[in-house]
Amino acid sequence: MMGVLALSFSWTLALVTVQQNLTASLSAQTVADAVVLAALEDGETTARQLVELNEAQLISLTFYNAGGQGGETAVAVIEIDGVQAQATASSAP
Repeated sequence: MMGVLALSFSWTLALVTVQQNLTASLSAQTVADAVVLAALEDGETTARQLVELNEAQLISLTFYNAGGQGGETAVAVIEIDGVQAQATASSAP
């Protein structure tokens, strides 16, 4: 009986850990997506404020010209709870 309880407890801890990692990963990606969109629409200052509001760390925020197509591309890398996410957005047609 104790073995069954111990095994059940181990599985529960493993599932909690997986769920926490998944939640952190989804949060990081969502914030990264929002940051690049904010950067293109409202500029770098707004993007940095969004990072702070989400208690994230901005690893990098880079802007590129979209070449002959016009527009601009932004790439952001952020970190939340040790999980990094990258997002790219473009204003090119």
